[in-house]
Amino acid sequence: MKPCKTENEYLEQIIDPARRACRRYGYLPSVLIAQACLENGYGIHSYWDNPEIECLMKYNNMVGIKTELLNKSWVDVGLSVWPGSSITKNTPEQYGDKIVTIRDSFRIYDNPEQSFADFLCFLTWASNYGPGGTPKYGQEILSMKDPVALIWGVSARGYATGQTYAPNVLRIINKHNLRKYDDLTGVEPTKYIPKAWKEESKVTYSNSPLEAYVRYSPNNSGPRTHSIDRITPHCYVGQVSVEDMGGWLCNPAAGASANYGIGADGRVGLYVPESKRSWCSSSAANDQRAVTIECASDKTEPFAFRDAAYQTLINLCVDICKRNEKTRLIWIPDKDKALSYTPKDDEMLLTVHRWFAPKSCPGTWMMARMGDLANRVTQALGTTDTTAPTTVPTTEESFRVQSGAYKVKANAVLQAGKLKAAGIPALIVGPEDGSWIVQCGVFRIRENAKALKKKIKDAGFSALIKKREV
Repeated sequence: MKPCKTENEYLEQIIDPARRACRRYGYLPSVLIAQACLENGYGIHSYWDNPEIECLMKYNNMVGIKTELLNKSWVDVGLSVWPGSSITKNTPEQYGDKIVTIRDSFRIYDNPEQSFADFLCFLTWASNYGPGGTPKYGQEILSMKDPVALIWGVSARGYATGQTYAPNVLRIINKHNLRKYDDLTGVEPTKYIPKAWKEESKVTYSNSPLEAYVRYSPNNSGPRTHSIDRITPHCYVGQVSVEDMGGWLCNPAAGASANYGIGADGRVGLYVPESKRSWCSSSAANDQRAVTIECASDKTEPFAFRDAAYQTLINLCVDICKRNEKTRLIWIPDKDKALSYTPKDDEMLLTVHRWFAPKSCPGTWMMARMGDLANRVTQALGTTDTTAPTTVPTTEESFRVQSGAYKVKANAVLQAGKLKAAGIPALIVGPEDGSWIVQCGVFRIRENAKALKKKIKDAGFSALIKKREV
């Protein structure tokens, strides 16, 4: 941009680029335009040439975007449209009642529209990549459609240090009647889209038809930046309904949400569409790629689910896998191995909240059943011919329940079919030492393996437990 002689000349250059960015990301143009006027002094010539101030408009930095904003991780994962260059200059900062001049680094952009888009990318995603993934701006800010509430919200969360920042922005809005630009009907959205979003833009999402209750939560980070290849079950402490669960997960003060919830009676609630990232696992990276499911549980350890909730969890996982074209659900008990594992195109990986935060979630009860969940879901998906179990063993011991070992694969398939007809999960594993194994489950806890063995025998089938150490 070139220096301007009048305020109107400046406005004429920035109104359309600002509106296009706002059309894409959901911010109020009146506020964005006023912020640009304040940050750049309308680009007036005398301000432009002052070497002590060095107008950022020279570098198409329209709202004073610094090189470092909270952290760099949102840039590193491809959620910024900043090209990467920067300039170091003096800048006034207010700390308490004191105004001091410091040296700081600011971003350089190719044009004003890119700068506007990057600022809105920051508000949309950057703050969710801080410690613990705690949102500072996000949808709570972008959903504000009143200029007064919006600019005070942005200012209060630390984007501007000056105490007069918000009042000055509002003064500019009123002076130029900028609210008239908030109607974005017919405005084309900016073409500046983060690399990560652009790469995933071809992915289509749907929601489960099992939903019995829908209440959308504002606690989310907008469109996913990674395709779905994980499912993360959680324990929601309390044998509550999906309505009660929604009361908390949809409360902005909670700062938490989930894609789905399963009530004590087995009904399913939808709170964050699968197309969006929920705030559930204390890990932005996990929530970007996982469908998160809160399940009603007892209030104390082992935080057990009721039978209806667990059966619905199985059915919901089957549905999620089918709609995302996955044929196998994988459970790897070892955290490091699981998080370093790259699922194949037809695989879905189970993860747990306790891997990302010092929590018990999903509770001892559910942790003991993760392998069973993986087996049951994979069986329901029709994957009975496999050369690897759905529960990947770790260096710790595990206990496999099997119902037969056959030299002829067809006999193993026949046995698995009989078990399936009796409601017992079964997979074909092998060949191992020349035999095809009919596997019904892998467990970390021997007692759980014993319980499944008894169930199989009570149904009239042979069963034994094999201890495994890998």
